[in-house]
Amino acid sequence: MFEEMEARARRAAETRVEGRKTELAAALRTLLPPEVRVETSEEGVLLSGLGLGRRVVLDASLRWTLAGLLK
Repeated sequence: MFEEMEARARRAAETRVEGRKTELAAALRTLLPPEVRVETSEEGVLLSGLGLGRRVVLDASLRWTLAGLLK
């Protein structure tokens, strides 16, 4: 009986995590420049793009956008 409740709670948590990852990815797609690719993965949301690390360091608006969403 306890195993059933545990399995149901695990499924509910996994569904919530997937929904949150999708919401965050959608929010990032609207805020970030089109050169930055946003994808969901098992670990979370993946940002990629040519020179992304350098752009985050040099572009204050990009840095603040990411910091605000990751709170």
